Amino acid sequence: MTFYARLSGYLTYRTHDHLAAALNRLTRGAWLNADEQWLVRGHPRQIRADSTIDHDRNLIIIPPGVYQNLARITTELFAGATDGLVVISSSDDCFDAWLETPLSEAADVPPGEGGDVSSIRCIDLERFARSQGLGVKRLGDPGHFQWQRDVLDAFHSQHDPDVLEILESAQRHPSDPPPR
Repeated sequence: MTFYARLSGYLTYRTHDHLAAALNRLTRGAWLNADEQWLVRGHPRQIRADSTIDHDRNLIIIPPGVYQNLARITTELFAGATDGLVVISSSDDCFDAWLETPLSEAADVPPGEGGDVSSIRCIDLERFARSQGLGVKRLGDPGHFQWQRDVLDAFHSQHDPDVLEILESAQRHPSDPPPR
C-alpha cells in the first residue's frame, strides 16, 4: 500500500561510506536517480529537485515536498548520522506528524545496517492546531480537509529546517556574510 507524506530535512554522516549507503537506499527506492536528482513518484523524467547532496560534508538535504513511501524508510537513513532532522507529516488515511533525529549511537552503526539509530517525537496535531489558534475540525465538519492542510502548513513552517541555508552554507566562503 502506498503512503504519501510531506517531508523535509537533512542528515550529516560520519563517513563517506555511510553517505553512500544512504544514497544507495534512496536510489533503490526511486527517490533519487543516478545523477542524485530527486524524483517525483519515482518517475525518471519528473525531477523534483536537482542534487542536494554535499559529498564534501557527507550531507543529504531532503527538499520539502510530498513523497510516496519515503516516510516508511527514513529510519534506515540514520545509520551513521551525526546530525540531522527529518520532519514528517501525513493526512493519507491518518493525521500524523513526527520529528526524527539521530541518536548519539547512530554514528557507530556500520553503513547500511540497522540498529538503534533515531529518535522519533510524535506530534499531537490537534493539540498543535489549538496552540496555533486553528481550533479543531472533525471529519465531516465543513472545511475539514482545508483545516488539515492549514495545520500541516503551520507545523512545517514551525519545524522544517532551513534546508536551503544548510546547503548553501557550504558554498559560501567562511568570510562571506550570511545571506539576508
